[in-house]
Amino acid sequence: MGASWFVTFSGKFTDTLPDSFGRADRISTLADASGHSWIVADTTHFRLVAADAGVRRLALFGETDAGPTRLADLLRRHGDPQSLMEAAHRLPGSFHIVHTDGRTTHVQGTASGLRQVFHARRPDGGHAASDSPELLASLCGAAPRTETVAWELMQPTLDYGLTDATCWTGVRRLPADQRLRMRADRMDTVTWWHPPAAELSLAEGAPRLRTALDAAVGVRAATARGRLSADLSGGMDSTSLCHLLAGHGADFRAFVEQTVDPNHDDALWAARAAREIGCDLTVFGPDDIPGPYDGLCDPAGVLDRSVPHGLSTPYTLVRNRTRRAALAREFAASGSSVHLAGFGGDELFTVAPAYFSDLYGTAPLRALREIRPLARLRRWPTRSVLRELSGRQTYGQWIERQLRTVHLPRPDTTRPTVHWGPEWHIPAWATPRTAEAVRSLVGEGPGTGRPQAPQRSVHLSLVGQRTGGHRLAPLRELMQREGVLLSLPFMDDAVLEAALSVSRAESRPGLSYKPALKAAMQLDGPKAVLSRSTKGEFSMSVHHGIARNRRHLLALFEDSLLARHGLVDPGRLRSSIRDSMRPQAETAALELTVGAEVWLRTALPAPAARPAGARPAAARPPGARDQPA
Repeated sequence: MGASWFVTFSGKFTDTLPDSFGRADRISTLADASGHSWIVADTTHFRLVAADAGVRRLALFGETDAGPTRLADLLRRHGDPQSLMEAAHRLPGSFHIVHTDGRTTHVQGTASGLRQVFHARRPDGGHAASDSPELLASLCGAAPRTETVAWELMQPTLDYGLTDATCWTGVRRLPADQRLRMRADRMDTVTWWHPPAAELSLAEGAPRLRTALDAAVGVRAATARGRLSADLSGGMDSTSLCHLLAGHGADFRAFVEQTVDPNHDDALWAARAAREIGCDLTVFGPDDIPGPYDGLCDPAGVLDRSVPHGLSTPYTLVRNRTRRAALAREFAASGSSVHLAGFGGDELFTVAPAYFSDLYGTAPLRALREIRPLARLRRWPTRSVLRELSGRQTYGQWIERQLRTVHLPRPDTTRPTVHWGPEWHIPAWATPRTAEAVRSLVGEGPGTGRPQAPQRSVHLSLVGQRTGGHRLAPLRELMQREGVLLSLPFMDDAVLEAALSVSRAESRPGLSYKPALKAAMQLDGPKAVLSRSTKGEFSMSVHHGIARNRRHLLALFEDSLLARHGLVDPGRLRSSIRDSMRPQAETAALELTVGAEVWLRTALPAPAARPAGARPAAARPPGARDQPA
């Protein structure tokens, strides 16, 4: 089974899409008023809903319960594209919006960044936009752009919006707050979204948040074909979604994973939550499904290509690739075609300590007083806290500092994290060329020096959501190829806006755990879980997986394409894999490196032995791709 996608065109499109991107019986085509192809989409997992009024067309692609009648009504009531698309954006769900008036096509994703828009110039001079950079690369004859893989090696994740580059030449990513305008001969963008003012109290904001969450889950319950499934870790995010599903009368089964760590208590809390909610719960033991890095390679270090995946971007969650595919098959076997998960909840409901830097600018004494409990908890010296709060770097200055120091070793001690983000570092085994590639890519970004929001804490929430949308794309594609749509209600725009509207002061670090979500759910939510103070942690499973698969990982980098392109030092990398890799930062860097290596091996021709001094392997012909098993 394939993954769903859409593509829309400016001007007359006379070419054909590659056969490898979907079966004919799953492809839907919408025409503009002149009869030319306007939107082509694979609707295996997402709905394509459209209406017209004269030469005007409006279409939604994604998770929505709106029908053609509702869209036709919007067309009648809104004559200009801006007000029309704003009205469509207020509909519940998660979807792309596409509109044409016969001359100009407007394309919009989601402010959360989950539904991204990519664009490229076609060989015939027209433009195309899609949610799949891989499809555009194949359509427009783009080749892999290996230097952008350096971006994927950065840890922690680089800020969203610093570059619009993708891993394909000529294919660009549209910032989440921008709308694309395509005409026959040109293309431009316009800003369509700004974060709402965070001015509601918890008492005022909680009902609004609850309404948005309930509507988001209701869309999934109303549109799913048959049974649903959902994660239920016993944490506040997943438990809230399952509780709302039950409130809609949805037929669903919940799933939780046990780990090898005896202190990991997700299954215990999930069982409590399932009893309160009254839903079926399946518990996967550590030996029931593959573990981290299991099944990635065969004993010779050759990639196992039986796990279907695409080439849009490196899979940065690659250590659980085989695990996630196995889980998706279990969800499908339970009768589910839609699986709900709580990704995005942490970014929405956990306010970053950078809040205190925001506060320091207007009320320094209050900021110092309120940060003390958090500073004691994290063992930040008072003098260090004061120095960092009073630094007052602009976003552009902070970026410049990160770029200057990105190649330096990670410090032994952690400074107070009250700035625009955590410090950037390339892996210990990365080369100077990696650092230079990162610096050059930042220079390509249209938003360089422009934060996602004026306030640091809001900026970090948006960066977390939007970067998460980018990094989750390969996982969502993998699960679709196994027959299951990964659905993420916390990344619906209505939920994002409701959460951001709550005062940061009432959700600041140190008060309580996710107070906005807790307030939204406490009226009738599962009481036991709302009082939970622990969070499941997976580092022991990761270390077991590395140890179990160390020989395969070493073989994977025996003749590394990352090394051939000068991005990693293979000797140092293999030495680190042989070691225990104790620091969490090092295991996270390994996963990013494995994801980048896997992407290169899939996107480029198989490496052949080459003499010393020979140039790296050339890219495969444009449009070529591996077929999923």
